[in-house]
Amino acid sequence: MKIDLDKIAAQFADVEFFLACVFPGSAPEFSGSHAGLAVASTPQFWAVTSRARNNGLGLVHEVAGAQLVFRGYEAALGVHSYSHAADLERIAAPDTLQNGAFAYLKFDPALGQATARSDAFGFGPMYYRRHGEAWLFASHPSLIHFAGDEPDLTAWLSLMQNGSALADRSFYRDIARFPAGGQMTLRRGQAETVQWFDFDQLPAGTEKIDDDAFRIVEDAYMAAMERCLKLNVGEVTLPFSSGFDSRRFFGTLIRKAVPFKAVTCQTFHRKNGRDYDIDSFFAPKIAAAFGVDCELVRAVPPEQIAADAARRQALIGTETFMHGWALPFMRWLAERPPSLVFDGLAGDTFGNSGFEIDGLHETPEKDAELVLGKTAGAELLKQLSGRFPAHGAFRKEYRRFLGQFAPNINQAEMAFLQSRTRRCISPWITMMHPPGHVVVYPYCDLEFALATLKYHPAEKYKYFFQKECLRRFYPEFYDFHGSRNLPANHAPLDEATSRARDLADEQYAYGDPAGVRAAFNYLSLPNKAVLLLSRLAPGLRRRRDWLLRPLLLLIRTQHEAPTFIDAGLAPQDARRAGTTGLNKVETAKRGMA
Repeated sequence: MKIDLDKIAAQFADVEFFLACVFPGSAPEFSGSHAGLAVASTPQFWAVTSRARNNGLGLVHEVAGAQLVFRGYEAALGVHSYSHAADLERIAAPDTLQNGAFAYLKFDPALGQATARSDAFGFGPMYYRRHGEAWLFASHPSLIHFAGDEPDLTAWLSLMQNGSALADRSFYRDIARFPAGGQMTLRRGQAETVQWFDFDQLPAGTEKIDDDAFRIVEDAYMAAMERCLKLNVGEVTLPFSSGFDSRRFFGTLIRKAVPFKAVTCQTFHRKNGRDYDIDSFFAPKIAAAFGVDCELVRAVPPEQIAADAARRQALIGTETFMHGWALPFMRWLAERPPSLVFDGLAGDTFGNSGFEIDGLHETPEKDAELVLGKTAGAELLKQLSGRFPAHGAFRKEYRRFLGQFAPNINQAEMAFLQSRTRRCISPWITMMHPPGHVVVYPYCDLEFALATLKYHPAEKYKYFFQKECLRRFYPEFYDFHGSRNLPANHAPLDEATSRARDLADEQYAYGDPAGVRAAFNYLSLPNKAVLLLSRLAPGLRRRRDWLLRPLLLLIRTQHEAPTFIDAGLAPQDARRAGTTGLNKVETAKRGMA
């Protein structure tokens, strides 16, 4: 295999990443400069990872004679991406990893064996593919994308309909997302996967919420915070919005007298057709009330939106249509010293609820049909060409995805967590942050998840643990306006500014002539006509923007995706492995530790 290090370094400048290969058919041919990258190469294993600016550390290590790639953190053991070698020995045995968000790949030359493992809920992104006898793993699917890879149109359909790929599918047919709570053992010609984390053992969500429930959930939250704060990284960074999740972090850090750097990203929230500047207006005022200086990272002006859209697309366009707003924050963070970054991922999902569907949370059977109706409906497919899977096949695939989770009242919550939260929301921070920083997710802590999942989701939707725990246990931080309780007189952005931003977004989505031409292959005949005529009358496409824009963005992501690896030809039996083949390796379940 030929690996272009210069191209990788340019594409992933100031982004934490890893790329690794187990059982390569021949020695890798690295071209370009190793400067700024961590590179390891042995006869049966090679890896390329980012390297932190400030301390020069990468994500590949030699531990007890084995090569280890570790990205993320294990909260109970106090180990993270940049831990010292002596600390990393705590995770030399993969079974020790239980609680955190991580991607783990270890190659032991003495055993001739590799082990890959993901965290319980799969928030630490890891993708993989097979090429002959070689297995490739990466933090981003684009890193293991080969020239000629075909799109997974089931994943594309799910992205257009739900904003996230279905199950463990990826943008490409021959690449899969590593399963949540999974562990894979590889030997030459052999692969075995086990489910080390058993979703069936999660609470069924039958308990009612009473006064004791809030204390139980608060105690679990505090235990999660304590574990995260013990990670030895550097300073603490708090991306501070005006919402309840980050306000809870804010209150905890102040009460514990933990020094931290607060930063607010300016984002615009659309409500009833108007844009509102909320967080940058309220969060600094909340911080100032407690004597905390909160730095404001402003949104880019309309003329820079296209450049950030292209950057977002290159990093996470295979995963989500969201999060262009996050690029200014990432540039700010790249200039900061190494830090422990607190993010509120899954706070709403575990603490409140997931899908918002009328009639949900009455019976598991009804919930499954309601979720299928929302996520696998027929309307979108009517607008597309016959290239896409039939509605029945797509619905069957989504039902199979639901079947991973116990058929109880929490089934819909787990489906939301594993689709929307894991694949659509998390990439802003799990796949775009700069090296040197360790991002932690206290609301994804196993103790917090187990505590909140005990309670009926309808009860959680009624009370909102995140809101109610803030009100009960942090009252001095509660009585402020913010994104969750916007005052009636908060003025929207002026219409000219909103319009300029909308036009910049629209121009990026529709401004690629090659993409527009390619879109005709994926649309039904009436929609082909709409797209064709919209060249003369742009207003026509706005009536179908919900359909055309996501499709065009997917096509643009495909067309502009670089290739970093020249893999050559694989043996015939592996050339068309596909994600389905990857997931058919022997699977077993283990009990939840």
